[in-house]
Amino acid sequence: MAKTGEKIIVAALPLLAQGIIRALRATMRIEYVNYERYRELASKGSQVIIAFWHGRLLMMPYCYLGRRISILVSQSKDGELIARTVAGFGMDSVRGSTTRGWLGGIKGLLRAAKNGHDLAITPDGPKGPAMKAQMGAIQMARATGLTIMPITFGASKKKPLAAGMAS
Repeated sequence: MAKTGEKIIVAALPLLAQGIIRALRATMRIEYVNYERYRELASKGSQVIIAFWHGRLLMMPYCYLGRRISILVSQSKDGELIARTVAGFGMDSVRGSTTRGWLGGIKGLLRAAKNGHDLAITPDGPKGPAMKAQMGAIQMARATGLTIMPITFGASKKKPLAAGMAS
């Protein structure tokens, strides 16, 4: 019974997450800041390595401007949910991380780069420390010759106009 319930959760949660992410996006006005270099590379079809912090994962599907991307995702149960969620946005996953399956992850990313995909990596890794880059993205850039593009996403409430203000 537990296996069936787990299968249902693994199938349903990514669909729910995709819906929530799309609903959140529908409520936002996105402003791109300092995106010129990335837009330039994406418009030329140049491959890049997207690097973003683990804690900024949620809205990253809306920050990507390229055509095809392979994302390094942990082999954990959480990683399975993330891989299935990003698949709903047309993004491929390569499974592996510094803590589990690292060699397969590296080989998968190299193969994806060779096939013309952009790559995405969280340089602070699954175990952290948070927002402190490890060497993985740099080593992948050395191995592939691709440019690392650090990208993030932030949100704030829209400031309402004060009632009664003269214009």
